[in-house]
Amino acid sequence: MKKKITFRQIVAVCGIILLVGMYGMSLVSACLARPEAADLFLASLSLTVLIPILLYVLLMFSRLSKGDGEQGKSMKYSELRKYNKRMKNGEDPETLAKEIEERYGGEETKAEEENEAEKEENPVKKEELEKEEK
Repeated sequence: MKKKITFRQIVAVCGIILLVGMYGMSLVSACLARPEAADLFLASLSLTVLIPILLYVLLMFSRLSKGDGEQGKSMKYSELRKYNKRMKNGEDPETLAKEIEERYGGEETKAEEENEAEKEENPVKKEELEKEEK
């Protein structure tokens, strides 16, 4: 079974390649006593700090744009703004809340309702499901 390569892994490998390549160029130019060796060394020092910061920001924005939440299903910022506009335009907040719950929280509530129904039907299953929840 092949493991899926994630975006984070790709960004990390690119960062490693950039840093190692940069250090390699600095080392080779210093060994060859090139006049630009001092400039490459200073660039290496500054990019040693900047590259990880830029990669972190890139990963943060990709995580925010996906909308990864605790449950793996959350609202994107653009969708949140749409609901906010609709509320400001006078739509009923309760209707909007129900719509959001159906879209983003419906799967959990359905599973909870099924568990409750199984508990009521079968007392043995009730004990098993309670143990699983704990």
